[in-house]
Amino acid sequence: MSYPLYVFLFTFKQAFFSVLLTVPLGILMARALVWNREWAPTQFCLKLLGIPLITPALVGLLGFITLAGYLFNVYSFAGILLAHLVFYSPFVALFMINSWRFIPEEHYKLAAQLQFSPWQIFALVEAPQLRKPMIEITWITFCLFLNSFTTIMILGGGPHRTTLSLALYQSLFFFYDPVQGFNYAGMQLLLSLGLAVGTVLFKSLPHGSSLKMPALPSLKSNPQKPLVIFSLFLILAPLMVVAGFSFFSLPKTLSNPMLWQALSRSLLISLSVGPLSLLLTLIFVKYETLFSKSVASLYLLLPPALLGAFLFYISLKWDFLPPEVFLFLMQFFIVLPFSLRLLRGPYQILQMTYHHTSHSLGLSSFQLFFLIEWPLLKKPLATALGLSLALSLGDFQSLAFFASPDIPGLSSLLYMQMGKYNFEESMGTALILLLLCYFLYQLPQWILRTNVRT
Repeated sequence: MSYPLYVFLFTFKQAFFSVLLTVPLGILMARALVWNREWAPTQFCLKLLGIPLITPALVGLLGFITLAGYLFNVYSFAGILLAHLVFYSPFVALFMINSWRFIPEEHYKLAAQLQFSPWQIFALVEAPQLRKPMIEITWITFCLFLNSFTTIMILGGGPHRTTLSLALYQSLFFFYDPVQGFNYAGMQLLLSLGLAVGTVLFKSLPHGSSLKMPALPSLKSNPQKPLVIFSLFLILAPLMVVAGFSFFSLPKTLSNPMLWQALSRSLLISLSVGPLSLLLTLIFVKYETLFSKSVASLYLLLPPALLGAFLFYISLKWDFLPPEVFLFLMQFFIVLPFSLRLLRGPYQILQMTYHHTSHSLGLSSFQLFFLIEWPLLKKPLATALGLSLALSLGDFQSLAFFASPDIPGLSSLLYMQMGKYNFEESMGTALILLLLCYFLYQLPQWILRTNVRT
């Protein structure tokens, strides 16, 4: 078997087994949270489910390696699968929880009258209603695992544990073999086209949301409460490890001058990419075209490594442009699909609800925005901006292609410290990166006061 074929098969293998473990656990976590939503630990867990989305991959991996490294060899195929399980099962649960809102509560009342067991309720009441979102999240996670980069780079990376994305990166930056790199790029492009065809056939992209979601059914199940505690442990354990170990090393980390250079560089990039990506998102949402619809699917179908290789090739041809230009472009393509996904659904619902009324009243575009669109879109706008800022700050993949070794970004500095086994400073850097991502995510919501009830 040729090595490129082995890499291609390993890419599918790790994605298949990761989905096989992650999706069922995420669905069970979501069910436990829905059935015990009035319980205080569940309320706390529901607030934390979004944290893995804004946690930089390197920070989570550092906590995971420290925690699981005492139990088994994390730099293995099993380590890759377990890391995907830890980081993506809360994402699956977050996706699936909203699906329970559309199950009528009368179905549960009828099931109680018929004395259904919890398993019968799931098989006869919930599973038929949840079948489509379960197929959707399975396909989404499969695409994400196929394009996994940072996790494979840290826990795999050897000849026997390399995916197409990582092999493409290694051939360009480690082995300096552009011919082999373009071969991997062609295989990755064919894989992306195949995923695009599958997405169209299965219609597995998420649908638009509503400005007002239905309520969750009122349920209670004591036997599922241990799974809620396990969900809390899964989310908090890697982060608490980083916070605990960095307590004593933080003064040493703060005295490193390179930290402040990397911090200022990352903040400059994040504060530039975030608002500009939000502005582009608003334009794409307001004037929807085939291109904007395609951009919404890029985070599933176009691997960042393939995009980075393409931009890297252009940067070699256009050497008069600074690397920061291509770094910004790559981050835009990484951030835009998420902000577009957050705003597209609420904006479509708003247009269907108020378009005819505003048109009959003769409102100008300025009046329409400030009287109708701004009050109703303020919260999703703040969420989209906060997520864009956090994703841009914590992104490692774009820095892996275009970061300067003299003035690295915060994520690339953390990667350098992890590579040198500088445990103390890496823990301190990871904590600073994590706190900054959380702060930037919450900052627009604090400024716009979206959490204040009126």
